[in-house]
Amino acid sequence: MRSVDTSLSNPEFQIQNEDFPALPGAPPGDHPTQAAASLMTSGNDIPVSSTAANDPFGVRPTGEVARGIITHPDGEVSNIPPTMLADQFGMAGLVTYLRTVDNPSIVSLALGYDLTTLGLNLNLSERHLYTSFGGPWADNPIRPHELDVKVPDDYLTNAQIRDKLPPVKLNKLSEDVLFYLFYNCPGEVYQLAAACELYQRDWRFHKTDGNWLTRSQYGGVKEQTGSYEKGQYNVFDPLQWRKV
Repeated sequence: MRSVDTSLSNPEFQIQNEDFPALPGAPPGDHPTQAAASLMTSGNDIPVSSTAANDPFGVRPTGEVARGIITHPDGEVSNIPPTMLADQFGMAGLVTYLRTVDNPSIVSLALGYDLTTLGLNLNLSERHLYTSFGGPWADNPIRPHELDVKVPDDYLTNAQIRDKLPPVKLNKLSEDVLFYLFYNCPGEVYQLAAACELYQRDWRFHKTDGNWLTRSQYGGVKEQTGSYEKGQYNVFDPLQWRKV
């Protein structure tokens, strides 16, 4: 005959011990509350075993090793389990972040700012913002062709003629045009293409001085090694716009 749990007073629903057998490997006599206590976590040590749950004030016998992550007052994290990521992208970094999120010195860095508290009304139909503002880290305002403005459709000819234009033949351009493309198209593909063509014409860009130079036709090279050479050179001056 099956044994019935008499602690349940409802005669219509009764749980029998044979319906829920013990899990394999579970020691006999374990109470469910002991297993639940091992899942509880405290504010300083995670995870916390049943022993730590019964000792909420941190009073442990001498020589007993603390279990779980420990965050020190200086922010250092110790006692990280070997199976847990120890960098700032793992659970240890997340625990450190959650415990210091209320710090007023880093709360703005972690959570950001609410734009509504900075005097910006985001519900206005007209945005009173600078259309040419390139951002807080930009040295210059954005260029005219990068402005977000509405223009007539007649001006939007790039998509219609870009496949019909012949490719630019840089080898037929003069050095004056190549220098113009290099100095007046910064950060564009024209600057890179002009630099490649100047390199093919024996021009070299001096990184320290920031000038283009080429070997002189009269002096020549006096000393040349695998890393440097000495001689007479002609330098292109962008201020005077001539070769000196």
